[in-house]
Amino acid sequence: MIFNINLIKEVGAERLLFNIVSMYPHSFGGIISVVDTGSPRTIISAGAVFKLKMPITGEKALPICGFGRGSIPCRKVDKFKFIIKSSEGKMKSIEMPVYVVDIPALNNLSQEMKLSAYQIDTIIGLDFLISQKMKLVVDFNNNLSYFEEI
Repeated sequence: MIFNINLIKEVGAERLLFNIVSMYPHSFGGIISVVDTGSPRTIISAGAVFKLKMPITGEKALPICGFGRGSIPCRKVDKFKFIIKSSEGKMKSIEMPVYVVDIPALNNLSQEMKLSAYQIDTIIGLDFLISQKMKLVVDFNNNLSYFEEI
């Protein structure tokens, strides 16, 4: 199956945006995520956690780093459930570990760090490609990008 990714060309940057639908208990809804091959892990952003009113569960995990200054507290959710839609319109249900920004722990950060944490996107990391046995195809010249099951 093929799962299309939106290739967005902005001034000075290209972004790969992928839609997922959370099926996590008590927090159903769509999340626009950025495909980031530089990230080893999939991260549900503070904005998505807040929007979906996700219950913050799971064990504390190493903070999210690499976004400028400081680090962002997070928790590991071992069985995050979501759905993706193929180019043929078929739904694929996925359950995998993800890292979720720990909103209550953000209260211990400075106002500047809290604002910074809310500006970070949800990220689809390499762990998604590995665990779901997908390959990523990107052809900027032909404006084509998608995940494909191997």
